[in-house]
Amino acid sequence: MKFYFKLAASNLKADRRLFVPFVTTTSFLMAVNLIMLNAYASSDVLFKKLGAAAGKSLFMFGTDVIVIISVILAIYANNFLRKQRIRQLGLYNIIGFGKGELGKMMAVEKLLLLLTTLLFGGILGTVLSRISYLALAKMLKVDHNLDFGLSQQAFSIAGIITIGLFVVLLLVDELWLIRKRPIEIVRAQRAGEREPKTKWVTLIVSLIALIAGYYIAVTTTNPLQAMSMFFVAVILVICGTYGLFTAGSVFVLKWLRNRKNYYYKPKHFINVANLLYRMQQNGAGLASIAILVTMTLITLASTATLFFGINEVVNTNTPVDLSYVLKANDTTAPGKVARMASANHVIIKSQHTFVGPSSTMALLDGNRLESQANVNGPFSMGNARSVQLMTIESYNRFTGHHARVKSGEVLIYTSKNFPSKTIRIGQKTYRIRKRAGSFPNAQATFIPNLFIAFPEEKQMIDAMQHLRNARYQNASDAQADITTSQDVMLQGSHANQLKLYEAVVKSRIAESASVQSKAVNYDETMSIMGSFLFLGIIFGVTFILATLLILYYKQLSEGYADARRYTILQRVGLSLREVRATINSQLLMLFYLPLLVAGIHVGFALPFIQRIMILFGLPNWQFFLTVSLITLGIFAIIYVLMYKLTGNVYYRIVSRRQATSRS
Repeated sequence: MKFYFKLAASNLKADRRLFVPFVTTTSFLMAVNLIMLNAYASSDVLFKKLGAAAGKSLFMFGTDVIVIISVILAIYANNFLRKQRIRQLGLYNIIGFGKGELGKMMAVEKLLLLLTTLLFGGILGTVLSRISYLALAKMLKVDHNLDFGLSQQAFSIAGIITIGLFVVLLLVDELWLIRKRPIEIVRAQRAGEREPKTKWVTLIVSLIALIAGYYIAVTTTNPLQAMSMFFVAVILVICGTYGLFTAGSVFVLKWLRNRKNYYYKPKHFINVANLLYRMQQNGAGLASIAILVTMTLITLASTATLFFGINEVVNTNTPVDLSYVLKANDTTAPGKVARMASANHVIIKSQHTFVGPSSTMALLDGNRLESQANVNGPFSMGNARSVQLMTIESYNRFTGHHARVKSGEVLIYTSKNFPSKTIRIGQKTYRIRKRAGSFPNAQATFIPNLFIAFPEEKQMIDAMQHLRNARYQNASDAQADITTSQDVMLQGSHANQLKLYEAVVKSRIAESASVQSKAVNYDETMSIMGSFLFLGIIFGVTFILATLLILYYKQLSEGYADARRYTILQRVGLSLREVRATINSQLLMLFYLPLLVAGIHVGFALPFIQRIMILFGLPNWQFFLTVSLITLGIFAIIYVLMYKLTGNVYYRIVSRRQATSRS
């Protein structure tokens, strides 16, 4: 076994240009896993009581996603590493190494790489965990915890995940050795590549999948349906993208080859011919880059929008500073709230009292308002309404107006156009005498509001029975569903409004579950949105790493494959200047094609994502579009830098081979 350790160490040292990027990748993957695990372990400190359950769930979800991404990237990096070493493994096979000896050597190499990864990944993860905690604590406005990033449990789990990754890679290598012999693959490589055939079935199915994904994104207008159909559209677009890059690219390149005026030019001739014979391999890599870029842009844009739109989310979901439902027959409650506000240094600017039943969900079909229980078949969310019933007296008291309606008439307010002059509830049809232009403190949700004021309480109770599908035996049963609530606007510091909220809850003048505070909602929303942004940044950085990894390995492998081709072209008369122009043209085409496709994907996805944003309380599509464009601009700069970095790798390999051939 000592022999294998010496041989493995010698291989790692000799081929460090291949092993260093691999260790860098695995170390970073361990660091990202450690960040997520440390965040999960410290969620109680980060969130305290507000949003702790949601924060833990988000970090657990993030941990699962990062583990899946780690497995995919580790296998990708390992496959590239093995492919570049085929010639070396073939030589070992020639001098007498059988599959058993090769397997032992590769296993020892994996062990040494694992130990290196655990060391550097642990150090990097600890540093990044601390930095990420400081950033997250700043976003969530909590005190710093000096122990964050040093969780023994997080280290143990991250180590187990990393060891599991290397076990998977070792199994992949062993299966590869069982199925193939390195010397056979070396011979196959020397035989050259065949021209790929146009896969018409794959091309047609891919086009159908892509169009179907785009169609779902464009035609799904209801936010709830958008949420449920999102992953369906994503799967369709991913399948369509991979199919088009593999089968569609071959079709396009053959079409370009048949265009004589375009094809028979040195730059175009070399690029088209070169890409055509290697597009099946290139296609999968380019599709992966396009998907990763799309995921990066959507993830960063959506999470940044949620975080920077916190105030709008809070104002949408909590239109008043403090609201509560009073317990029955408590006439002293307003005075008690005023005294509690004064004791906590908060000023009450306004106070509105509303008497009526709680809002209920109903279906508006034309001018007919029906209970969900009375609807046959699936309930259509497109016609759903959040209905608030009241008497005209309650309406006037709450709004300060002096509206009047006669028997058989109603006053309505709706946040969505309702052209009918009458409204039917059960067996009764009411004439709409007046339409209110606004309603104080109405909550703006994706389900339109419909407020109806009746002339008498009896008519309101009749409507309650129909819409709630309830049967009241007497007046007291109906009165039990009618409550008195108060909406209060405050002036005071955030901390003092939190104290007032706690005082109202402790006083028990209202139902505890009914007490709503904008200050409390802000803190809870900040916890959730801060977690979303944290996950978005971690996912975004991981996706960018994956993109850079694929680009780097792609340029490395193609550089070694193309170096010999360009040397031959120079020998038959192609100048060095023409070679450089051809290389640059090919790199630009291969590099910016995924960015172009990703831009198209994002263009179709943005309206789809914006409808989902409405569920979080962000109906402002201009704000989402602005953040998305800023994100796209920043990522474009990063992408160009990645092009410069990976393109230089390709140039150095090709130039070194050309210089060697000339000497």
